[in-house]
Amino acid sequence: MSSLFPDVPADERALLQFLYDRLAARFRFGAAKVRLSGRKLTGGEILYGRPHRITISSHLSASAREDTLRHEAAHAWAFEIEGARAGHGALFRRLAAHVGATPRNAPLTKALALHRRRNEVLYRCEGCARVFHRYRNVRGARYCVRCDRAGRPSRLRRVVSREP
Repeated sequence: MSSLFPDVPADERALLQFLYDRLAARFRFGAAKVRLSGRKLTGGEILYGRPHRITISSHLSASAREDTLRHEAAHAWAFEIEGARAGHGALFRRLAAHVGATPRNAPLTKALALHRRRNEVLYRCEGCARVFHRYRNVRGARYCVRCDRAGRPSRLRRVVSREP
């Protein structure tokens, strides 16, 4: 007697590919080739195309890899509806909930967390003294949105770069 479901794949990449294929069949969005990467600074990414290419860091835990795959699958689905401009907007968030992605920030690898700590740049608003954390330098003049909306535009000034 044969099984109704194919055997669960043995290796992690094949398991993620199997999960993506099931999600794509269930929700009717484009095919993708899933691969694991040894890169430590990226949790996951999708390159749109036919088929899409999804890359997930092998440095994440098994549950974080699955959640990242669901996140990238939601991007593939949003791409079918709105194209590449969908980003992380309202449509994407609704679709991500449908495919079971956890509504939170992307999982961090240890190397990415260290990289962010080393490269963090702090800015302080001259008006309200609120501190903003960024991972890249702000280009050009920037103003605090809160102060600007209150009718008193205030510039953001770089405070300090943090070292580990």
